[in-house]
Amino acid sequence: MAKDKERSVNPAQQQRKLEKAKQLKKNRAEVQSRRNEKLARRNPERLQRQIDDIKALEAAGDIKPREKAILEELERDLKAVKKAREALGENAPKFGGGQRRREGDGGSNVLGKRRHDGERKQHQRRDSSGSDTDDSVRRIPMPEDTPPPVPRELRRYFPRKEENDAGTQPNTALPPKPQSAPAVKTTYESAPQIRDLRKEAINRFVPDVVRKKQEAAKGGPTGRLLEPEELDRLEAEGYMGRTNHERDASPLAGPDEEDKARKLAEEEARFLQELEMQDSDAGADNDGKAKVDIEDAEQTITRPSRHVEIEEVEDEDA
Repeated sequence: MAKDKERSVNPAQQQRKLEKAKQLKKNRAEVQSRRNEKLARRNPERLQRQIDDIKALEAAGDIKPREKAILEELERDLKAVKKAREALGENAPKFGGGQRRREGDGGSNVLGKRRHDGERKQHQRRDSSGSDTDDSVRRIPMPEDTPPPVPRELRRYFPRKEENDAGTQPNTALPPKPQSAPAVKTTYESAPQIRDLRKEAINRFVPDVVRKKQEAAKGGPTGRLLEPEELDRLEAEGYMGRTNHERDASPLAGPDEEDKARKLAEEEARFLQELEMQDSDAGADNDGKAKVDIEDAEQTITRPSRHVEIEEVEDEDA
């Protein structure tokens, strides 16, 4: 059975367990070392003094419950600090000179900067015998008090150093600002804009058939040449610069030309009627009336006029 159990154990899994246990042990050791270092930085003598003060109050009978709890906490901290310092051994920080300072050891430790280890750097006075100063210079008596002020008469000829420095310093003031040019003001006017809508409409609302014929009469967009028959047809329709009076005055006007002129006149009348409709901003009813008027005009042009006479007839039986 033991062999079967050993065979069932995965060696890789067992190795991972061992590594995990080692890592946990290492982490615990690191945490404990950091805790010991933190506790060792506390001064056990100071903790002991606080404990002694609270015990003195306890002996006098003036202790309170909160101070008693603080006493127990300080005793636990003192034990932990001593244990941590014993664990660190020589690496534990040292707190020296506290008792001697309290007793007043000749005042030798008063001066000097405190080091990280708690000791103070001793203040060493320089011996006059080791100085490089000459004896004749050393024997010169030095004034005990500040010198008297300089009279005002001498101040005129010997200006102060601050004034000299102020005179020699360059001028760091900013140059004066240039006068800004007058700002350009934009004026907005509300004057009405006068437009010739009829003229604009003639150039804009042109039927496609009329526009194509006008372009053909001008040579077209490509500037192609027209055949003589096309030129005659455009001239007959009035796209070559001839007016209605010239067409009426031409002796060679045949029936075909009259029909074309009549159609052109109708088309022009229809176009003008559409412009009037757009200018008046009428609705669909006005559009229908305009069409009816145009049809009536066409019928009156094509239909001959008839005169009807009505006579009154008297009834003989009456």
